[in-house]
Amino acid sequence: MVYPASWRTLPVSVFALTDRGQTFVAAAESLVLLVVTIALLAGLDRLRGRSAER
Repeated sequence: MVYPASWRTLPVSVFALTDRGQTFVAAAESLVLLVVTIALLAGLDRLRGRSAER
C-alpha cells in the first residue's frame, strides 16, 4: 500500500484498525468500501451495456 503521509485511505485505515484490535469498526469501514465498489461496478456495467446496444 503506497500512499502519501498526509493521506489516510480506507484500506490503510482498515489495516490500522485491525492492527489495534478494533475489528468491528474495521468491518464497518470494509462494508462501506465493498458497497462503494459494487455500486461503481454496477454503474460501469450499465454504461457498458448501453454502449453495446448502439
